[in-house]
Amino acid sequence: MATTRRSAHLLGCALIAALATAGCDSAPHATTSDGRSPRAAAESLTASTANATPDPYALSVVSAPKIASDGITSLASGTSAKGNAIYEIPGGIRAGKTLAIAVNCQGAGRLTVRVQPTKASFLTLCEKGKVSPTLNEIQMSENHSSGSLSFTSEPNVKWSFAAGWDPHPPARR
Repeated sequence: MATTRRSAHLLGCALIAALATAGCDSAPHATTSDGRSPRAAAESLTASTANATPDPYALSVVSAPKIASDGITSLASGTSAKGNAIYEIPGGIRAGKTLAIAVNCQGAGRLTVRVQPTKASFLTLCEKGKVSPTLNEIQMSENHSSGSLSFTSEPNVKWSFAAGWDPHPPARR
């Protein structure tokens, strides 16, 4: 996938260089090496780029972060969220387990995640025009029959998340 994008990008650069060298007039002699006019070649490039499949592993707030590759089964997730929200943790909180919470955010501002009813929380700083990823793992010390993730964000922040129990948490320090 990245190779296709890179090839399309290089082709676009080559096309721009060819246009700059040949000039931008509409005279009949302006053609590319395959006999097409620069305009036809550019329209073809635009059409092929528009039909390209997006990278499924690219950071996004439109889809939940991929945590399955770490062996974590997602218990709760949310996408394209703005503002404040609460998501239940199915089955509650279990002592000795490690809760993994992956968050992607975009937009200038802060996003705070709290694990209720525990006092565990973390803050993520988000940037305008960039998707910022965060992964936190929190080892639970007490049982709670219910639990939830509480998200509080500033108005300009858009976010997505996925959370689950990590079967292979990092060693405690």
